[in-house]
Amino acid sequence: MPYERVVAVSPHFDDAVLSVGGLLGDMTGRTLVVTVHGGAPPDDAPSDWDRLCGFASAAAASSARGREDRVACGVIGAEWAHLPIADGAYGPPASVDALTEALRAHVTEDTLVLVPAGVCRHADHHRTRDTALKALAEMRVGQAWLYADQPYASRSDHWGGPGAEALADEVWRERMAPVVENFGLPEARTSRLSAETWAVKHRAVLAYASQLGPLATYAGHFLAFDGPLRTETIWRVGLRPTPWFPGAAEKKREGRA
Repeated sequence: MPYERVVAVSPHFDDAVLSVGGLLGDMTGRTLVVTVHGGAPPDDAPSDWDRLCGFASAAAASSARGREDRVACGVIGAEWAHLPIADGAYGPPASVDALTEALRAHVTEDTLVLVPAGVCRHADHHRTRDTALKALAEMRVGQAWLYADQPYASRSDHWGGPGAEALADEVWRERMAPVVENFGLPEARTSRLSAETWAVKHRAVLAYASQLGPLATYAGHFLAFDGPLRTETIWRVGLRPTPWFPGAAEKKREGRA
């Protein structure tokens, strides 16, 4: 797909590369990966996940993952931007309004924007998706595609097959309901990466070394050559020309009652 600019919105440091690293590596236009929760955590932030990954503190983990992300983006030929928002695991949900500002700064008419679909139950992914789609609908520029969040998507029994293109299962449909209600059923595209493209993505994924061990206990053999990360699914969203916001569907239903 020829685009002048590609912007991949990543809730955390590794999400975009794990999910669509092959697609991003194959893009010919200028590519930017925007990590939304790329800010430093509070000094006293507790995190069992960070300790599982070998870090003595959340601050040390965040700093290391920022460095890993810069390396991974370099492997796939992408620029990077880390927004100053702490990971939701470190405290109460933070505003992600800075994402709206970033999109306004980088998205034009000829920009493809990749947004997490939120097929997982992670609130950071859902807030990121809803904020990005709202901003793009209001801006009326660019083309939006959702991507199946990895490694969470690979745990679906339908992953990689026709089911994924039809929003997979009831869990996916429930988690993507705000998108369907406000923009209609997205158009799907699923691709299996060539060996050459997978080799580049694999090198990028390996850059996130600090989390690969714990992730494997969750997702199994997700790094296998013929494993789930070689399949990438995206859904095209037909953005409406009027502003959208979370809760709009409920208001519409109330108006019809």
